[in-house]
Amino acid sequence: MRNHFPTALSFLTVFRLPRPTSDIVTAEDLAATFSFFPLVGIVLGGTILSVAYPLASFAPPLLLAVWITTLLAALTRALHLDGLADLADGIGGGYTKERRLEIMKDSRIGAFGAIALMLALLFKVSAICSLVSHNAWSPILLIPALSRTAMVLTAYKSPSARSGEGLGKLFLQHMNSKHLYTACGIALALSILLSPRFFLLYAALTVLTVLAIRRFTLKTLGGVTGDVLGATNELTEILLFSAAACLAS
Repeated sequence: MRNHFPTALSFLTVFRLPRPTSDIVTAEDLAATFSFFPLVGIVLGGTILSVAYPLASFAPPLLLAVWITTLLAALTRALHLDGLADLADGIGGGYTKERRLEIMKDSRIGAFGAIALMLALLFKVSAICSLVSHNAWSPILLIPALSRTAMVLTAYKSPSARSGEGLGKLFLQHMNSKHLYTACGIALALSILLSPRFFLLYAALTVLTVLAIRRFTLKTLGGVTGDVLGATNELTEILLFSAAACLAS
């Protein structure tokens, strides 16, 4: 495990764990953090649950859902939401692969990105509100782990859409099957433990989302970028939260 979990935690969230200052993080170390993405997700879910559950006794469900969604964005520095917005702007505003990738590098958010963000937050708030209303807490704990597993699945053996060097390309180039199997094993164990009735459904929805995103981005971008991985997280969360809300009701 070395320092791979602390590195994954600091990369994906605002949390920091102590680690030797003399450590040099290599490209292989970055790729190895993929193994622990589901654990980062469960840390996020657990943190959110520890804050939200005590508030449920007096806070109305809609207000609590807004707080949960806000906390999820804040704890991740809105990293994945930013990826979703960039992807939406690129796909909506570009007609060639090169132009789409150019738009995605622009830090400014356009109309397509703003609409994607608004819809993503609306879906999350409404689904989480339904879960809270039905006292269904386990999906709030589990789904952040599954959505981060979807990022690992999307990255595995996917070509980089960009020709130059970048952080996303370093992740993709040095990822191997060990990282994938470790992440999937952790995610499967968590799913069976926290949702024994529906873990197969959650797994199927996660895989279908990944397959759809991979096929779409290979066609439109020629590969995967960091923004694509962030968008994968967000779209998987939306789908799984929506499914969990339907099951709870």
